[in-house]
Amino acid sequence: MRQLLLRPIIFVTLVMSVLVLGELLAIGRLTWLNHQRIHTIETDIGKGHRLQETIFELLQLQSRLAMHKNDPSVTSEQINELQNQLLDLLQNQNSADFTVPVDLIGLQEKFDKAINGDSQALIDTMSLIQAVLDQQTNEEEKLLINVENDSRLELQLAIILPLLLFWIGHYFFRNNVLEPLDALRVLLTGLVNGVKQPITLTTSDPVLGDLFQRYNHLVAHLIELEHAHLTYTSRLESQVRKTSHELLEQSQRLAKAERLAALTEMAASTAHELRNPLAIIQVALENMLSESNDPELRERIGLLHSEVRRLTQHLNDLLTNARNSSETGKAIPIDRIIRELVTLLSYQAADTIHFNIHGDTDIIAVLPETEFRQVMLNLLQNAAQAIGDQPGTVDVDIFRQQQQLIITVTNTGAGFSHEFLQQGIRPFVSLKEKGSGLGLVMVQRFVREQSGNLKLENDTDGRARVTLTLPLTPA
Repeated sequence: MRQLLLRPIIFVTLVMSVLVLGELLAIGRLTWLNHQRIHTIETDIGKGHRLQETIFELLQLQSRLAMHKNDPSVTSEQINELQNQLLDLLQNQNSADFTVPVDLIGLQEKFDKAINGDSQALIDTMSLIQAVLDQQTNEEEKLLINVENDSRLELQLAIILPLLLFWIGHYFFRNNVLEPLDALRVLLTGLVNGVKQPITLTTSDPVLGDLFQRYNHLVAHLIELEHAHLTYTSRLESQVRKTSHELLEQSQRLAKAERLAALTEMAASTAHELRNPLAIIQVALENMLSESNDPELRERIGLLHSEVRRLTQHLNDLLTNARNSSETGKAIPIDRIIRELVTLLSYQAADTIHFNIHGDTDIIAVLPETEFRQVMLNLLQNAAQAIGDQPGTVDVDIFRQQQQLIITVTNTGAGFSHEFLQQGIRPFVSLKEKGSGLGLVMVQRFVREQSGNLKLENDTDGRARVTLTLPLTPA
C-alpha cells in the first residue's frame, strides 16, 4: 500500500518539479531581459541629459557669438569642443539600436554654417537634434512597454503556472489513484454485501494494475468457493434429510420396540402372577389323582394335570426369554451419545426449541448402548413434545456422584400433573393425546434392569424434570 501511494506521488512531484524549474528559468530569463532593458534606459537617459546640456551650452555660445561677434569670452576652441562632444554623443546614439541613424557629416556642415551666421543652418541643426531626442524617447518608451509586458508575463506565470501544476497533479492523482481506489472501495463494499463483481478499470500504474489483478483473482476464487460451498450445502441438506428420515424411521421402530417391550413386561408379569396359582392347581390335581379310585375320573384328572403342567412350562419359558432379551453392557461415552441424539433431534424439533448440555464430558459407563440410546431418545423426545411449538429449552445435566451416573432432563413445557406423580408410571397411560403410554414404561424397565433409579418431579419453577440414576459399572 505504501508503494501504491508513493509511486504516483513521486511521479507527480517529478513532473511538477520539472515544470517549476521551467517556470523559474522562464521568469529568470524575463527578469534578465528586463534588467538589460532598464540598464539601457538608464544609459540612454544619462546620454540624453548630457546631450541636452551640451546642446544648451552650444546654443548659448552661438547666441553670444551671433550677438557679440567680438566677444572675447567666446572662442572658437570652446565651440569646437562642444561640437565634438555633441558629435561624440550622437555617434554613440548611432551605435544604439535606433531605427533612424544620425547624419553626422551633414550635421557637421550645418554646425559650420551656423557658426558663420547662417541662422537656417542653426534651425536645421536644432531640428535634427530634436528628432534624435524624440527618437530616443520613443525607444525608451518601447523598452518600458516591453518591461511592463514582461513583468505582466512574469506575474501571470507566477500565478497561472502553480495553478496549472496543481490542476495537473490533482487530475493525475484523481484519475490514477483516487478513482481506482474509490472504485475498489465500492467493489469491496459490494463484496462484503455478497456482490462478487470483478473490476474493469484500467490503469497505467503497474502497482494498481497488479492490485486490480489480485482483486479479480480473489473474486474468481470467492466465486469458486461459493459454488463449492453451495454444492457442499446442498449435499449436506440431502444428508440431513436422509438423517431426519432415518431418525423418523428409528423413532417408529423405537415406538414398536416400546410396545413390544411393554407387552413383554406385561406378559412376564402376568406369567409370574399365573405361575403360582397354576402350581397350586397342579398340586391339587396330583393329590386328587392319588386319592381317586375311579379309572374314568383318574383319566380326566390326568388330562387336566398334563395341560396345567404344559401351561406352567410355557409360562416358565416366557419368563426365561424375557430375562434373556437384554443387551450386554459395554463401556460407552455418555456425553458423546447424548450430543449425537441432540443433534438428530434438533433437525426434527421446532426451531424455537434449544437443547443445552451441561456437566462432565468424560464420563464412561458400562451400559447396553442400544437400550441406553433408546431411553435417552425417548426422554429427549418427550421433553421436546412437552414444549410443543412454543419457544423453550431442554436442559440435560450429566454428572458423576460416587460410583453412579446421574442424568437429569428438564424442559420448560408444562410440568407433570399431580395425579400422574401420585399414580406413577403405568402401562398404556400417556400424558400425550396420541401417546402409547409405553415410553416411560420402557425407561423404567431399563432402569430396573440396570439396578438404577428413575425419579419424576417438578422443580421449583414448575418445570418437568426426569432424573436417571445408573451405576457406572454393573454390580
